[in-house]
Amino acid sequence: MTVKTDHGQFEVSDITFAQRRAMHRIEIGAVQGSEDVDPVKFYELLEHVREIAFGDDAEKHLSKLNDNEIDAVLIAIYNAYREGVSKKK
Repeated sequence: MTVKTDHGQFEVSDITFAQRRAMHRIEIGAVQGSEDVDPVKFYELLEHVREIAFGDDAEKHLSKLNDNEIDAVLIAIYNAYREGVSKKK
């Protein structure tokens, strides 16, 4: 699937059912209450998204970006994965 971001367009792997469930489990752990987010667990969520999206090729796709830009790209991919789930309902 293709994800367009402010930092470029990225070809990422589709998310499987098992990966989606694992992502959801991590997501639940990152959110505490209605708006509080545990930053360490949120980072774990982004790393999980990175692994799904790029596998072992993340450095090839993201190495020219700074850490904040990488986070923004991973958040965009995370949102694309979530939107794909909601469209299937």
